[in-house]
Amino acid sequence: MNKKCTIIYATESGTSQEVAEKLSRDLVSYEIKPKLIDVTNYNKLELPMEKIVIFVLSTTGHGEVPDPMKPLWNFLLIKSLPSNSLANTKFAILGLGDSSYTTYNFAAKKLYQRLQSIGGTPLLRRGDADDQHDLGIDYEVEKWSQELISKLLAIYPLSPNFNINNIKNQLNKSKYNIKIDKINENNKEIKYEIPTQFYKSKLKVNKRITVEGWEQDVRHIELDISECRDLQVPIKYQSGDVAYVLPKNPIKRVNEFIELLGLHSNWVIESIEPIDKEITQSPTLLKLPITIYDLVRCYFDIMGSPRRYFFELLSHFVTNPMEKERLEFFSSTEGQDDLRTYNQKEKRNFIDVLKEFPSTEIPFEYLFDLIPPIKPRPFSISSSSLLNPNTIHLTVGINTYTTPFRRLFRTGLCSQYFKSFLNDDNNNNNNNDDDDDNHIVPIFIKESGARLPKSNETPIIMVGPGTGCAIFRSFMQERLYFKNNNENNNKLGDALFYFGCRSESKDYYYRDEFESNLEKGIISKLSVAFSRDGKDGKKVYVQQYIENDSDLIWDIINNRHGYFYISGSSGRMPKDVKQSLLTIIKSSLLKNNNNENNIDEIVNNYFEKLEVEKRFITETW
Repeated sequence: MNKKCTIIYATESGTSQEVAEKLSRDLVSYEIKPKLIDVTNYNKLELPMEKIVIFVLSTTGHGEVPDPMKPLWNFLLIKSLPSNSLANTKFAILGLGDSSYTTYNFAAKKLYQRLQSIGGTPLLRRGDADDQHDLGIDYEVEKWSQELISKLLAIYPLSPNFNINNIKNQLNKSKYNIKIDKINENNKEIKYEIPTQFYKSKLKVNKRITVEGWEQDVRHIELDISECRDLQVPIKYQSGDVAYVLPKNPIKRVNEFIELLGLHSNWVIESIEPIDKEITQSPTLLKLPITIYDLVRCYFDIMGSPRRYFFELLSHFVTNPMEKERLEFFSSTEGQDDLRTYNQKEKRNFIDVLKEFPSTEIPFEYLFDLIPPIKPRPFSISSSSLLNPNTIHLTVGINTYTTPFRRLFRTGLCSQYFKSFLNDDNNNNNNNDDDDDNHIVPIFIKESGARLPKSNETPIIMVGPGTGCAIFRSFMQERLYFKNNNENNNKLGDALFYFGCRSESKDYYYRDEFESNLEKGIISKLSVAFSRDGKDGKKVYVQQYIENDSDLIWDIINNRHGYFYISGSSGRMPKDVKQSLLTIIKSSLLKNNNNENNIDEIVNNYFEKLEVEKRFITETW
């Protein structure tokens, strides 16, 4: 029997590719032969000829499909497509998302509905993996994958001699054949090159903007992009865009990892070839040749948190029976609570785990199966290219935490990366542990979906506590440029800005700039909530100021068709601010209409209309 299916992944950060490749290898274990393909390389005209097609995709922006998938998505939206276009096609969809966003897995939901509307038959329910789950996206990915395999086995039965019990104990081939020069007799120097999709910006300013000694370290970063503007494909950005930064691992931990695995820094990887090109793609964030040192420093996410599959695969490479038994338990269904306590809650990284299983002997080619690549970190740009064409500003909170049981103080990877550079905007004060890179910071720019209204006269409401202020700082700079270069004397619409921090004297960053913007009329109202400075210890948050301005906000939203933006850390704040807005909408509608029948439904419909019109926009992380 021809047991084939097609797996199409749409990725920007690489996660969808990882999940799709793992799914492909799982299917191979069950005698199914998948064809794995990046949506960028997929011929959309082949879709009606697919017997079984599986999509793995994330959601970007405000409920949109990833950029590489837009050509296929636009094709699927053609109204003239017959309703039976996919009459012979069964499909499955796995969405990867984060439930802290209001547009959680919207792309997967829309694709699922559209494929059904043109005749496709769903194999099973849509998978909605959630990064907010205790086990991250792994929980739903693995649960959904097993459901998918069950459905596929009903179509493609296993051969009579197949022993399903062997799957767990079977070690699959590694993803790649790797050619390594371990001699490097000439000690040839191989200079690391950043991936082609990144621009080389230069760190110009790295200045702490919270008081020294305060519990939160927030940095104002300026990246010089002047040389990137002269390239054949020049870098461009607008207010509201996001800069993705590709960090490096700390040198100390790189050397520790290399020693732990018995590798040598000067070994050179000359080639990496997929063993099965049907189910594995070549690494996209890697240029060859590359030394082991640069591979570990710049590619492997050794400071990241291992996923369940890591423990399952690692169990094949330990020689100590007790370590093997423990790893097998962690990768089992019944061991998930213990794994969550050991790994996710304690925030162990790959080095931590490898040190705790000292009998590990990993064949080098399996490192690419075990450890994913470093993912670029997104930061809202806090400058306008109209005012700052040669620089990109970022407002970066240094992420630190203490592990709950071991009480280890840790700093996030990108935070360590920025801290390893300058400590202030004096270029002579250089604490960088990698002097030869000349302060190069690899970045690429992506549109976030949050944009100022087309008309500068349209009023806006901006809610941005903490580093959530970044995107609104870029909005203010754009409005300042417009005011200074306004030949037609058009007026700026009202702009309400709600900022929140803990203490007026400790972390009210950009204070002078925000207050100056208020004086100049760049913003019409500035409300700042200091959560730790309240009388009698009472905490004050931005939503309290929003509720106090209920009449003004209703006038802007309802009568003047203004925009409402929220930016900041996911968690309670976006939900509380949204609830405050819903309360304002409800009370205002009741004032104009005393009929309370179906009021909640009316409010929800009103709010949905705001979202459809893209006048309620959230940017959270």
